[in-house]
Amino acid sequence: MNVRIPSYEDKQFTILDNLALIRDPNNLRQTSHYKEGDVLLPGKRIGDQKVIPMMTKVRVTGVRSDDDRNAFAFAEPAEADSPAPSGWTRVTNFAGQMLNELVGYTPAEWVLPPMGKNYTVTDSHALIREGSPTYGSLGETIPPGTFVVVTARSSDTEPAGKFVRVSLGEIADGVITAVRPLGWTVSSNLTEGCSSIFSSDAWINETGPNACWRSGVFIGAKILVDIIGTGGQNEQITIDSLPAYTKLKEAAARKNIDLGITSGFRTFLKQKKLFDLFQQGQGNLAARPGRSNHQHGQAIDLNTGGFDGDPVYDWLKKNGPKNGFIRTVNREHWHWEYRPEDAARLDAVGKFALSNVRV
Repeated sequence: MNVRIPSYEDKQFTILDNLALIRDPNNLRQTSHYKEGDVLLPGKRIGDQKVIPMMTKVRVTGVRSDDDRNAFAFAEPAEADSPAPSGWTRVTNFAGQMLNELVGYTPAEWVLPPMGKNYTVTDSHALIREGSPTYGSLGETIPPGTFVVVTARSSDTEPAGKFVRVSLGEIADGVITAVRPLGWTVSSNLTEGCSSIFSSDAWINETGPNACWRSGVFIGAKILVDIIGTGGQNEQITIDSLPAYTKLKEAAARKNIDLGITSGFRTFLKQKKLFDLFQQGQGNLAARPGRSNHQHGQAIDLNTGGFDGDPVYDWLKKNGPKNGFIRTVNREHWHWEYRPEDAARLDAVGKFALSNVRV
């Protein structure tokens, strides 16, 4: 699925708070004040706090977060003659709070961000192979760090797309061009997007910001997508889980259900912090670091307000399995996992949760 990231560009938002404070760009915890030379709104004086008036239409040109993951948007008046000030303000000041807007990628440094066909070779044993039907090795490898263009995907393999045909990529003015065919290789040898970060220590670090774990085993790093969750928090999901979540929240929106993420991807260190708090009796049940399904993109906590009778929960019970999502953890109405095969099996018999889930 091709999505535009960031997704807020070319959109208009409406300020829906009568105290939409402008923040100091160097310290988002502090507010900005009018100074000499600023255009003053009626009734404002030098030294007053800058506030974007309620119902002002604005465009967003950037989003950033503080240390507590509170998201702030740089808002500019959408109307050229508006006297409203521009600046950083909480996304919770907007109608809809920018819920589910895609903010950017982690890592943030790219020669060319993911665009659906441009990739970087990230396996030191990326063998060049012949084509169908054997896809046998030709005895050569593609050097790690090579930027490539995917020109075809295998349709006669299980799963489909296990092998891809690639060409050497050349990037100029934000466009990648296939300049020389290289041959077929295993698709898992590639990471979407073109970035030198993929060869850095941060990328291969088992407890780094992109490190993924399953059942206590490090399974490599994944690209993350920053997304605005509930309460104006900046959350993250893996790029390969984005299509499934997008399908789910769009299906909910068609029934006027505002689905949002309360906790998405968790780094190893984040999971360790939650587990330590649980061990100290200060937090919710949390798996040991390395053993949470939040650590590889399968699990997402959603904005259910309770069990039966809560509109979001009731909708998920009926429609989650149809979209690949099911409940897997006892007593946690918010915890849903993307398990399309299990979901199809449960949906066929009118169920929405694994057998171990009682409440």
